[in-house]
Amino acid sequence: MKEAILYAKLEDEKVRCDLCPRYCVAKKGQAGICKTRVNVDGKLFTLIYAACSSVAADPIEKKPVFHYYPGSIVLSLGTLGCNFKCIHCQNWHVAHADATQSLKGTQEIPPERLPLLAIQNRCKGVAWTYNEPT
Repeated sequence: MKEAILYAKLEDEKVRCDLCPRYCVAKKGQAGICKTRVNVDGKLFTLIYAACSSVAADPIEKKPVFHYYPGSIVLSLGTLGCNFKCIHCQNWHVAHADATQSLKGTQEIPPERLPLLAIQNRCKGVAWTYNEPT
């Protein structure tokens, strides 16, 4: 676990997550709707820091930013959790996995390793994808 950024401490050891527009308020021991951030003794911790559920070198045309570097490859990464409930989600199994229960199926990839991984895979960029990006 890593202490989260983008949160506010509230009274009675509650915290408000400021990462997404839902602004979840969690009591001690509770997680927000995404189930990836939890209140531990009045501090908010992320359970998914550097935990990747999916890693692939994809054609940029699969991304909403397809008009950047057409014909190139991007390193696509994702993790567990999401604050959306999209009806036709193609990644429901990872986007709605409960990180408070298990990080099964993830691999640790520290952020500082991403540029090298992108270069090794001849990628022009890195895309956080497969689940809601915040």
